[in-house]
Amino acid sequence: MAQELDARLREHLDREELFDLVRRERFARDQRRFDVMAQCFHRDAYVRTSWYDGHGGDAYVEATRKWMGNTGNSKHWVFPAFAQVMRGRATVESPAMIFNRAKLGDVEVDFHVFCRFFSRAVREEGVWKLLSFHVFFERDVMKPVNPSETLPIDWERLSAMRPSYKFLTYIQSVRGVKVNPDLLGDDRPDELAAFHADEERWLAGAE
Repeated sequence: MAQELDARLREHLDREELFDLVRRERFARDQRRFDVMAQCFHRDAYVRTSWYDGHGGDAYVEATRKWMGNTGNSKHWVFPAFAQVMRGRATVESPAMIFNRAKLGDVEVDFHVFCRFFSRAVREEGVWKLLSFHVFFERDVMKPVNPSETLPIDWERLSAMRPSYKFLTYIQSVRGVKVNPDLLGDDRPDELAAFHADEERWLAGAE
């Protein structure tokens, strides 16, 4: 009985530490606490977002510092929901929202990206670190801050973009940033299923 209770307490503690880790990383990023952000990543972390694809936790943090100096004020809300732990490995998936106020021509707009963040994590010297960071895109919306104004959008061009992150792709293209059209999203369920199958194998120690 005591052994079972200890195992349950350990599982609960791991889950809470992982949830705290993913919340802390995004909060630190948004508040430009890059020292705290760097502490969240493993040195060999792989990160793939709409604007970044690369290895190395410190490299991603430094790229984020430069990115935020050039491109505005996006923020994140994160709601950690599902963690799986197997010994010193874990995966965490979190419903999330990315939101930003920007300008398209002379029109001020708000846009929101509904998504999920997914990470591998490893325990190193008793501390959980993020070994990967991915975004699964669900859908996004955009509207003018002043409802009497009209969105200055080329709707034909928008219609050719991925439905799970079309407004994000559009506004980044206006900023001169090319967004990968092949990111993971709910509009491509087979690719998501294959990704999760690979992550389950990693979690079980198959690689």
